[in-house]
Amino acid sequence: MKKLFNTALSALLALSLAACGSGESAAGTESGSSTTAASSEPVATVAATEGKTEGEKAAGQVDKITVALTNNSFETGPFGKPSGARDWFNTNLYATLYYAPYFGATIDELQPWVAKSMTKIDDLTYEFEIRDNVVDSKGNKITTEDIIWSMEQLAKVAEDTTIANNVESMEAIDDTHMRIKLKFLGEGVLEGVIAGYRQGYVSKSWYESASDDEKVNNPATTGPYVITSYTPSAQLVLEAKDDYWLKDDGSEDFPNGAKQNVKVINYTCITEAAMRSIALENKEIDVTQVAASELKRFYENGAAIGDWNVLINGGNMYSAIFLNMDENSTSPLATDENLRKAVLYSINPEDILFATGANLTTGKVVNSLGTPSMSGYNTAWDDNPAYGYDPAKAKECYEASGHKPGEVTVRFLSRTTTGDSVHSVFLAQLQEAGFNVELLDFDQALFNQYKFDSTQWDIIYDSKGASGPITSGWDNLFNPAGYSNGSVCFTHDDKLVELVQKAFQSGDAADIEEANTYINELALGKGISMSLKFTVGQSGILELTPTSCFNPCVNAYVFAADYKSVK
Repeated sequence: MKKLFNTALSALLALSLAACGSGESAAGTESGSSTTAASSEPVATVAATEGKTEGEKAAGQVDKITVALTNNSFETGPFGKPSGARDWFNTNLYATLYYAPYFGATIDELQPWVAKSMTKIDDLTYEFEIRDNVVDSKGNKITTEDIIWSMEQLAKVAEDTTIANNVESMEAIDDTHMRIKLKFLGEGVLEGVIAGYRQGYVSKSWYESASDDEKVNNPATTGPYVITSYTPSAQLVLEAKDDYWLKDDGSEDFPNGAKQNVKVINYTCITEAAMRSIALENKEIDVTQVAASELKRFYENGAAIGDWNVLINGGNMYSAIFLNMDENSTSPLATDENLRKAVLYSINPEDILFATGANLTTGKVVNSLGTPSMSGYNTAWDDNPAYGYDPAKAKECYEASGHKPGEVTVRFLSRTTTGDSVHSVFLAQLQEAGFNVELLDFDQALFNQYKFDSTQWDIIYDSKGASGPITSGWDNLFNPAGYSNGSVCFTHDDKLVELVQKAFQSGDAADIEEANTYINELALGKGISMSLKFTVGQSGILELTPTSCFNPCVNAYVFAADYKSVK
């Protein structure tokens, strides 16, 4: 499987080299970089690298690692909202039934964590035996009742659409046995439910009796680490539990999420891309993800420079715009297909790519709501995009709506960390088509609040992804079970739901094509771009182990015998 993964990564990198452009994915969009388009000159050629170097390995647990997060907006409690930064440390704190060691891992490749075994009852029903020694950091025993309750909270509170959309029922048989019944068959459905990297379980009794402060600053964790210090928007310090309930036996299927290869993990927040690179060079941090525009400081001619280890991966996330489709809202786009098409034709994804600081070498334009790394993505979509950049057609569609230039105002919702250069490109191209644009850029917390409110925006620029198949991503976007108002962009279209569900459940190429065609017919959104992720670490880290969403899995890093963390 490792060989297959590396082959897939090489193919992705080849696509990035050959195709016309890209943009930043979730990690890139949330990096806080305000790099201008002037930095889009080609960086050194990118070649596949596993982030592995030779050397004598540390005999045991090393003392500390300092890691720079690219975003400072995240929640630390067990049911925090999705966040690019939280994805780095969620499984440090909260365990899942199984752990997915890499993107697209199948059910046979998952590593058992809280679960001891799984038995298939029928195509939709599965029974799990959980380990009888699972306890949280405060000594509370974790039973199947706690797991089921936690999964319910994840669906209700933490916006986990994987559980909300795909689980029919959950039943505790006894303290160590439970059943999960799925709503339907589908590629990657079971894997997403039992091994989602944004999930995790806690004690129901502890949670219901804990104060709000305790839930944030001192939660009862089921993962291998506890919080010892937390300064919002600045720093999160974790420490490995000495008596963690799952001991590393050195086996290949021991879950990476449960490893404790380092005693203390110091997550510090550095949102500005250039400052993260400077921090690395000044030995203020041990590892971080760098922006594409910064890669040349650490990597050239297909190899890392000097005393750096570099991991290049990615493909689970992409950036996109979605249009407000709620006909009960005041959005001018909801009821006017011509205006929606004018928006989609007016945006040039390649220009957005360059504005993020990426370029034709380090990223790729996507011509669907998905990426080439996701199974089911049809590369033929790249040859004939549904809404390729066409400013003349954008103006034509705008005029067909019966409005004069400047008469239609659209509210553009984005994050403050996206960067002025990206916002400037979006606004200029929309204005060229005839729109008057009101930019609404908020911090991550407010952005997460407003994106589910159809009264707040007409166009949203956001980051999306999938755990493997592109159809699972579409299900997360358009399955009304995961939303209080239809979908990611407030659709209420039975045919859309039917076609997406059909493609998701069958995985058939014809069904995928039919769903993609209908998504485009509705003119409800447009994929913009994906970028690879560039993790750079000091040479004392022999293996930059990634998570299944391509972020650093620092607790499972392999360290050199002479490794020393920064001061």
